[in-house]
Amino acid sequence: MDCPRDLREYLERLDERGLVYRFSDPINKDTELYPVFRVQQRGLPDHERKALLFDNVHGAKGNRYDMAVFPGAYAASEAMLAIGLGCETYQDGVERWHQARAHPIDPVIVDDGPVHENVMVGDDLRRVGLDVFPVPVEEPGFSAVNRLGLPIITKDPVTGIRNTGTYNAFLRARDRLQAAIGPGAHAMAYHWKTARERREPLPVAILIGPDVPTMATSSASLPYGVDELAVAGGFFGSPLELVRCKTIPLEVPAYAEAVVEGLMSTDTVEPRLPFGEYPGYIQSDLTVRPVLHVTAITYRNDAIFTPILVGMPPSDTSMVWGFAHAGDRLHHLKYERGFPVAEVYYPQQGGGSTFCVIRMTESASPDDAQAVVEELEKRRGADKYTIVVDHDIDVRDADALIWALSFRTARKRDFTFIPMPNGGLDPSGSPAGTGRGRMSALGTEPDFTRVVINATRKWAYPPVALPRKPYMERALQIWESHGDLPRPQMRSPWYGVELGHWSKDLQRYADMITAGEYLKLGDEMAELQEPIKEEMVGRNIDRSAGV
Repeated sequence: MDCPRDLREYLERLDERGLVYRFSDPINKDTELYPVFRVQQRGLPDHERKALLFDNVHGAKGNRYDMAVFPGAYAASEAMLAIGLGCETYQDGVERWHQARAHPIDPVIVDDGPVHENVMVGDDLRRVGLDVFPVPVEEPGFSAVNRLGLPIITKDPVTGIRNTGTYNAFLRARDRLQAAIGPGAHAMAYHWKTARERREPLPVAILIGPDVPTMATSSASLPYGVDELAVAGGFFGSPLELVRCKTIPLEVPAYAEAVVEGLMSTDTVEPRLPFGEYPGYIQSDLTVRPVLHVTAITYRNDAIFTPILVGMPPSDTSMVWGFAHAGDRLHHLKYERGFPVAEVYYPQQGGGSTFCVIRMTESASPDDAQAVVEELEKRRGADKYTIVVDHDIDVRDADALIWALSFRTARKRDFTFIPMPNGGLDPSGSPAGTGRGRMSALGTEPDFTRVVINATRKWAYPPVALPRKPYMERALQIWESHGDLPRPQMRSPWYGVELGHWSKDLQRYADMITAGEYLKLGDEMAELQEPIKEEMVGRNIDRSAGV
């Protein structure tokens, strides 16, 4: 399956699968829109979620917007993300990431594109400007900003190296934003820094409604110098088409829904106000970030606005970040290093970046699992917890993970603790100076630690304590023959399997029981009776031949 070339083709494919729900009743973007979306995200399991399209949007002051709003466009569910990537399943998308990383395709510049069907500059920016966008309030009652984005494109003023990252921008006036980009991000650490040294503003282009691969690659922590738009081309198998911006020396996807062009100041900052961040808490640190002056707004006819939710998972950010991190980690472990890794997964509740589960292949040995652990110990990254599990553990099932952690780890042997320089936006740190509770952990006490856990079996185990597969398959047939019973969603493991510690005699005993021969088995056991000896008390009597 090929990737949808733009947001509209993607929406069509969702519609064909019955995954679009249109809200035509009036809805207030400042008090109602995101709360309604949250009802789905917090109230329905992933497989029941749909794309929600709001086409009758107004603001708190009664002003109505021409643009429809498509929240959760990229990742309201794993199925939606997979469709946008041209894949059948989420895991297919993670595997496809490797192909895109290994075979990037440089974008090409074309003369014109739909994103330039409408161009707003000059007096129109001061009169209408950013008010053309129906930007919803994310956490009514807590959010003190209207957040625009993502992704954001910048270039190094000297080398021309491009970066496309998922950064924030907050509305401050019809022609002014605050560019809330962290100091360690490539756009700041390289491009903004160089522009400041040259005493000139940094050109910035904010994409609204790009294609799904561009959103995914922009969310990845790729090495500096790797062009995220070229990796997006790797997903497509052909070059991404770009058009030159109208007022700044940057290029943007020709089929994005809209673009905000601007110049980020290198000498003026203003305070950042509260908004929801990916750990699931309100970012309330009034840190300063640079001012961004809007120079142009371009957009398609009948443009669709795609706000990107952060805040409490599940959210666009936690889903797309988790996908990007999983793809890149699988690319490194499986394809660059050759380890027998079957799957990498970042649960949304870890913000898509701090909690990682790695599933080994069925053929992987205990030495293979330990080698992966040792490789992870060398790697730098934001993963706070990384758990390596066996092939039989469903990485999406919290109960299965708890089972593996409870009965496949020893406290000292299987836990590795690695110091970290800081905890990013983790509020569990110890901020220096003004007390606890801050979101930014930069400059705090160095008490953050990465934990790598080897939760795999290190030797043969007895079988999983469930009926063997034929009995469970028969049970499913019986269950499903009763149409008035709810349809079961079987979770792995849903039938028993051998794990090495099992003998022919033990299997024979089990077969006798399923054949109703408990009396015959009892006779066999009677022949093994013997008087109690003092040394037997308190110890096991192992008569399982061949074990």
